[in-house]
Amino acid sequence: MSENGSRRTVEFDIDRYVRNSKKVDLTQIDWEDIPNHPLSDGDVMCLHYMMDIETHTVIYLRDLLATRVSHDPHVTAFLSCWVYEELWHGEAFSDFLRQYGLEVPAEPRLPDGSRPLPSRPARTARLREQMGVGHQLFVLPSMLGSLLMRDFVALHMTWGAINELTTLTGYYQLIRRSDHPVLHRMLRKVIQDERRHFAFYRAQAKARLTGNPRAGRIVRWALKAFWSPVGAGVKTEEEVDALALYLFADAPEGRQAVRDVDRMVSELPGLQGLTLLEDVLDRAIERARRKPGWAGTGPGLVYGAQHDGARPNGGSGAPPPTHWRPAAAPREDALAVQPGEPANDPA
Repeated sequence: MSENGSRRTVEFDIDRYVRNSKKVDLTQIDWEDIPNHPLSDGDVMCLHYMMDIETHTVIYLRDLLATRVSHDPHVTAFLSCWVYEELWHGEAFSDFLRQYGLEVPAEPRLPDGSRPLPSRPARTARLREQMGVGHQLFVLPSMLGSLLMRDFVALHMTWGAINELTTLTGYYQLIRRSDHPVLHRMLRKVIQDERRHFAFYRAQAKARLTGNPRAGRIVRWALKAFWSPVGAGVKTEEEVDALALYLFADAPEGRQAVRDVDRMVSELPGLQGLTLLEDVLDRAIERARRKPGWAGTGPGLVYGAQHDGARPNGGSGAPPPTHWRPAAAPREDALAVQPGEPANDPA
């Protein structure tokens, strides 16, 4: 039943999902082959970003459970599995980077040479510490919004649908941009989970917005006023822009992927015509225009002038990003190791 007493139909089998939820299966991944194929600096940047955000999911769960979301047993059942699966996505990216030869930073080893899980405690702790006291207070707006908004769950479900769809679309675009065959196989495994996550959030959002124009108005206003792309707040504005430009602004395929996300979001009741992700991309493009070298973009012709990627409303493209700027010295956040050799942990 919905908050207003009407019966709600959710087009998602939560019982089947919960019973089949598990750690992402990477047994068929050829880990030994990972160092044999190159990654661009942009690929490495994306993997770092994705690893950090996947392992940060538990913080979002903390904030949500302090709201009226916790009253719905179907939602809490999903979230319990969701956060577990996201943890293992972060571990997958972590393991991939390590096998490639990057430690970010090097972690202490156990006596048998392995590392405790999660494998990035120092990096994760540092990331959360850098967010400062504001990170600890993020729960307060969620609690307040839940108290004041009867349709808060509809907002969260819609927000989650957008974020999951953006995430899996980003993974597809990294497959397009990267030439690494093992990374392709691993990302397709992770995408299978993300598609189920998106299906749940979208089904819940659709059910809560259908026949509820008040919720549609509130959700539409909140998204236009407050929505930001996945990772914003955890990552800096330049890091978010770097990801957006690298995955979506290099070719017409990237721009079309952004439009497809917005189209699917606008199919939800009350959200027709929203262009959330394309607006984010255009703002990143504009910052790259104003600040040469911003977010790792290199020199070149303006994207959109010679390609079918410009927006009908007059927005244009970006300098074509290839990587983050090539480093003059080894990356400070990466410890390179020879394939097959252990990293030399700092004393």
